[in-house]
Amino acid sequence: MPLTFPKSIRLHYSSEFLRVKTEGRAFGGRYFTLGVLKDREATRTGLITSKRVGIAVERNRVRRRLRELMRLSLPEWTPGVWVVAIARRAAVKASFTQLQGEWTHLARRAGILQKTGGETSQDRPS
Repeated sequence: MPLTFPKSIRLHYSSEFLRVKTEGRAFGGRYFTLGVLKDREATRTGLITSKRVGIAVERNRVRRRLRELMRLSLPEWTPGVWVVAIARRAAVKASFTQLQGEWTHLARRAGILQKTGGETSQDRPS
């Protein structure tokens, strides 16, 4: 797994972010919202941290954490999805573990993580 998050897989233009918003689906959580657009030619991702999230130091910390979560889970993504993470104010106070738990939950809800031979909902006891 590469230790960098290459610019080649980042969304750059406002038109790309708008396309995810208008044509994709949103999955909301406590710390951030995921916008997902499937059936694209390549996997790409983007982050939005507005000034409402906090001062520059806080926004940058949230951005770094979200980028790292995406980087770590990238090999598990289904190919050909565009994902935009929109940070909320609560993300500033959240620990990395809390963000990671929400990332996994929302990514599974959105269907962007490939099924690995692990546990399914039928395997879990009720």
